[in-house]
Formats: sequence, structure tokens, C-alpha cells
Amino acid sequence: MLYLLLGINIILMAAGQIFFKKSSIFLKDHQELSILLKYLYNFWFCTGIFIFGIATIVWVKILSLTKLSYVYPMQSVSYVLVAVLAFFIFGEKVSLLNIIGMIIIIFGVFLLSQN
Repeated sequence: MLYLLLGINIILMAAGQIFFKKSSIFLKDHQELSILLKYLYNFWFCTGIFIFGIATIVWVKILSLTKLSYVYPMQSVSYVLVAVLAFFIFGEKVSLLNIIGMIIIIFGVFLLSQN
């Protein structure tokens, strides 16, 4: 149950970041709107906030099941997921150093999970 919730949380956190990136594109494309309207009319921003809200609820449930020091580092897998999604969705470049860093993160999470 813990790992399922953690997986859901990681996916939600990554999805939220993708929506926030889309939100930033909306902001750039709608310079004519006031600062308040840029966010109120921004579907991507509102969806990102909603997704982060759900992720927070899931996170609190996770924390009720185990130690923060155990699960918090595991959320770093979301960094890897966001980088992969940004590559496919936004065409962002991923360098060799980025890939090495992602491998190190995944290996570190694997080591932590062996605890």
C-alpha cells in the first residue's frame, strides 16, 4: 500500500510540474491580461494547483504510514519523471550529465528502499 501511494504521489507531483510549465506558456502568450486574470483564466495553472492539492492529501496519508526520513528522499524520482516528460512533451534537451544524474537518483532511491 505504501509503495502504491508513493507511486501515485510521484506521478501527481510530476503531472503538476508539467501543468505549471504549460501554465508558464499561457502566461507568456497572454501578456495583455492583468496579473490576476493571467492566473484565474489559466486552465493549466488551476489544474496544476488541483493536482498538487490531491498529491498533498496522498502525501499526508503516506506520512501516516511511515517515517518522513524514509519516504521523502524517494520523491526525488519525480525529478527523473519530470525530465523524461519534459523531453517528450516540450522537446527539452537532456544531456549526458542529466542522464547520469537521473541514474544516480534512481540508484540512490533503490539503496534507500533496501533499508
